[in-house]
Amino acid sequence: MLLIKRFSAQTAQARVLYLSCLSCVVLLVVFFSYSLFPHLHLRALHIADSRSKTASDFQAPFIPEGLGRPDEDDLFFARPGGGSKPRPNGKGQPTYAILLPTYTNHLPYVVNFLQSYMCLCTDHQEVDIHLIVSDSKEVKAFQDAIEGLKSCGERFSIFPTPRGNINGPKPKINIVNFYDIVPDAFRSMIKGNITADDTSALLTERGRYQYQTIKKMSAAIELKYDWGLWLDSEAVVVQPFSMREVFDSYIKTPTVWRSRNSKTDFMVSLITGSANVLGRDIESFGKALWNLESVQWMLEKEVVNDLVQSVEKAHKQDFWTVWATQGSPFEINLYNLHIQARKLESNDPLFTKYQVVETEREMDRFGMGAAKPIMDQISQTGIFETSYLLLKATEAVPGFSRMMRHYGQRLLRFDDLDVAPPDVIDRFLLDTPINILCVGGPPLHSWWEERNKIL
Repeated sequence: MLLIKRFSAQTAQARVLYLSCLSCVVLLVVFFSYSLFPHLHLRALHIADSRSKTASDFQAPFIPEGLGRPDEDDLFFARPGGGSKPRPNGKGQPTYAILLPTYTNHLPYVVNFLQSYMCLCTDHQEVDIHLIVSDSKEVKAFQDAIEGLKSCGERFSIFPTPRGNINGPKPKINIVNFYDIVPDAFRSMIKGNITADDTSALLTERGRYQYQTIKKMSAAIELKYDWGLWLDSEAVVVQPFSMREVFDSYIKTPTVWRSRNSKTDFMVSLITGSANVLGRDIESFGKALWNLESVQWMLEKEVVNDLVQSVEKAHKQDFWTVWATQGSPFEINLYNLHIQARKLESNDPLFTKYQVVETEREMDRFGMGAAKPIMDQISQTGIFETSYLLLKATEAVPGFSRMMRHYGQRLLRFDDLDVAPPDVIDRFLLDTPINILCVGGPPLHSWWEERNKIL
């Protein structure tokens, strides 16, 4: 009996000791977890998991040598925020559209673009193209030119033609007579007569730059789309691609690019005029601000509507009267500054989803320091606007490609095919990938054919 009592007492003591030790262990685990959790780099775990995947898991069309995997670029260079998703229309997909203002003298450029787009874009039937021309005579000229587009054979330039485009239909093209969307403010403001057959009085009195801006901005206001792309005439498609993917890629990380490169009186007048139209003071942003950087001129219809309403509310006048009397800035300067300003003062998701990044910092962050001497010499444009010049610094090209891919930048201005060795240009355009050269219009495909480069 005594033995049993002693055994029971020892058991109870052991149980108490065990529970005490267990409690201490739990407390220590909680303490160290709480202390270390803020310092734990969770992204490292995600990287380790990502690197265990195969290339097919990422479904990336290009994994260029030396440029890093697309997943690694996104993980290493990502900024906070989950990005955005295209908002569907009634049919389940957002409506995408290309807005291309042009005129007769640029007809050969437009035909060149449309032919390359027709043969190399895999989904051209899903994206509307609006050609905004000057008058009824130009409507007829462009209709005839579109009728003359050639059917696509088995190859276009150096590429096999996507199967669905071989002897396929023409793109969905809507030709808009500028007269039909000319703002009412100019019908009374212009001394000359504006008719469906002749809008040149507006060109004469407002000048070429303003005339082009009115074409672009009035199309953005009047036409129907969810997301649009302003495109100049001198564009050319680089390689087979999906236009919807171009939009989708940008919308995941919608970005406004800015720099401190406003170095000429003309640039200062444009950015100051943008602030004036918005009813704001340029000093709030800095006089060195320049925001015509990226030439991938994406626009969102809801933002355009908000821009017009904000200007009219600030000035108690119609939008176009304010624009015409407060500096008449370029449409993209005005649009980008509106996003930047509204993002600062509002928690509206329409604007909070946008990133506003600085070109100089991003190029440094993506390892493009070797190109800084070239950047410093760019004084007449934005740094990003003429960034094809940075290919001269071949050491900076891999970082440049990563930056373009990370931010969904598939369009680029390219004025000079002699800017770098041909193989450097090939790798950059094809592997980044660049889908459209949107300004400059170099003879890319004949250049490739002359070199007998076959893919």
